[in-house]
This record gives sequence, C-alpha cells and structure tokens, in this order.
Amino acid sequence: MTTPRTQRAEATTGLHVRGGIDENWDRWVGRAPVTLRHRWISLAEGRIPGGLRTFGLPGPDGDRVALIGGVMEAPTGHVRFDPQRVLSGGSVGEGVVAEGPHPWHWLSADTLFPSCLLMGPNYESAPTGPGARDPQVLKEYVRALLDWCRAQGIRSVSALFLRPDHPEFLDALRAEGFDVVPMVDRCDMDVTWDDLDGYIAGLRRNRRFAVRRELREIAEHGVEISERPIGEDEPELVALRAQIVTKYGGVPDAEREAGSFRHLRDHFGPENVWVVEARKDGALLSFTMLVRDGDQWTALMSGTDYEHPDASFTYFATMFYRPAELAPGQGITTIAYGLGTVQAKRVRGCTVSTLLAAGLVLDGSH
Repeated sequence: MTTPRTQRAEATTGLHVRGGIDENWDRWVGRAPVTLRHRWISLAEGRIPGGLRTFGLPGPDGDRVALIGGVMEAPTGHVRFDPQRVLSGGSVGEGVVAEGPHPWHWLSADTLFPSCLLMGPNYESAPTGPGARDPQVLKEYVRALLDWCRAQGIRSVSALFLRPDHPEFLDALRAEGFDVVPMVDRCDMDVTWDDLDGYIAGLRRNRRFAVRRELREIAEHGVEISERPIGEDEPELVALRAQIVTKYGGVPDAEREAGSFRHLRDHFGPENVWVVEARKDGALLSFTMLVRDGDQWTALMSGTDYEHPDASFTYFATMFYRPAELAPGQGITTIAYGLGTVQAKRVRGCTVSTLLAAGLVLDGSH
C-alpha cells in the first residue's frame, strides 16, 4: 500500500485516513465514552493491529464522524482483537461471541486479509464527532469507508466491541451488508445512592444480607479498608499481581507490572489514580486500582493474597463496597468494571450491556 495510492483513494472517496490520533481529538468527540478520549486511546493504542489509524469523514470544521482502528495484513490469533478468530467462532472458549452466529466460520485468511478493523483499544468502540448520531452521515461514512477499503485491495472490514447504545451506526452497518452479532458482555455501575447504606439497599434482598455479613466478618477479623493515591513505588501491589497472574495460568513479570503502575501514574496523574486496599496488621490482603476521568471511575487492576487466611471477601470490599461508599462524596456517577466475571458484578449492582461485533467480506474477495 503506497502513499500515493492512499492519497488518490482519499481524494476519490472523501474518507480521510491518517496515522495516529489528532491532538485536538477531545475537542470535538462530544459526549463519547471516556475510553474513547485521547489519553485512554494513547494508553492502549499498541493493541491496534498494524498501528493505530483514524478513519474520518471530513467536514468544514473537522471530521463529521470518525472511528479508530487499523489495517491488518494477516491474522494475529488474539482471542479478542483478531476479527477472523472472533467472527469464526475461534474465541468461544474465551466467552467471545459465545452463542454465535459466526459469520466468518470456515473462511480462510486469504479470503479475509488484508482486513480493515475498527476498534477502540479499551474494549469499547463507537463513532465520534458531531455526526455520530446522524443516520444519513453515518450511512455516508460507511459507504466511504467501504470505497476506501476496496481501493486499497482490502478484503474484509470488521468492527469489534461496538456499544449497543449507538443503534444508528449499527443500522448503517447492516444496511451495507454487515453481519452484526453479540460479542461480549461489559459491566458498569451507575451511582444512584448517597452512602453505603443506600448502595446496599438497592441490591436484591439475599445479596443485601450477604454484603452485610461479609463486611461484618471483615471487621471481626481486624481487616481495615482504606484508600490512597498511587505511590511512586508499589512493591506490595506487584506481589499481589503475581498471585493473580499465576492463578489464571500466566507467568508473573514483576518488572512489567511495576512499569504498568508507573505508566498509569504518569499518564493520568497520581491524583487520579487511587488504590483501595484491605490490610490486617499492616499486611496487604487485597487491592483495587481506580482511575478517575471526569465523573467516572474505571476499575483497572486488582490483586488478592490468596494464601492469607483473612483475605476472604476482601476482594469484594475493595472492588465494590468501598468504591460504592466513596463514590457519591467524590462526585462519581459511574464506575466502569469492564469485561469478565459478569455474574459477580451483576449481583453487586452492575448493569450488563452486550457489546457487538460486525463483519463484512468485500465483493470480489471470495
């Protein structure tokens, strides 16, 4: 794909494709999810195969609508980021498109690649810009995207982690022949209470009893729950991260974990990265890391000392109960809990929404 060819295609189709993301992105994206803001995209842009690009439909004052993504020359095999694996059913064991259908089942890599992938790197995708809710602009955008892809010799187009609250975009994809299928569930907690009692009162009856029992047992065992800004050096958190990585079959890497903590601290600022922790006699039993962006917290990392006899329930206290207690006083309206462990999150007050995946094999690529 040479530069001249890309420039000619853009001039013909009207689609503006460029590497990276504009510094002024946040000024015009509107009320997009926080994970689609500049600093969140730049935090995880390495997840975009082939390098992050912005696919925009130009207007007089910047893009009318845009999404981010990349162009993949070959499959990567990643269970969540490889559209061939996701849409062919290869990620079912990981809870991705678990119920089907799998529109790319049996299709070969030669049929699908090179492939254009639209995807936010933080497990959430949606169109942004002033035309993000305009059905006609979105139809124009999808047609321009497909024209650009055909001009580049791209054989398939996909979008992963699409938010369901953008039906106009989903309709525009379907109108051009995309298969749109349920992909994976995500969890968010809307803060509608004023204090811990109000949070507990909003749970189901049996869960209210369970939460009060868990908190009582934590107190009876002399465990203290508190919160603090992230520090410059966090060896205790690194040690607990090693336990959770081992538990789920990974290989701990202390240097990588420590680097992740430092990067989050530098990227968001220590005043926006808080650690909710459970301790007994000074020993760290469990922690959850909360990253603030505006009026939203995102629960980004956690860890528990599975070998400590008094660590029972401390995960739930640091992940759910203490954040729920603190949120109203901090002006937090939403706590984002992301993917995985859906039932545990649902019964503790989270709303579950199903993210979607979409795919289209372009004409002439069969």
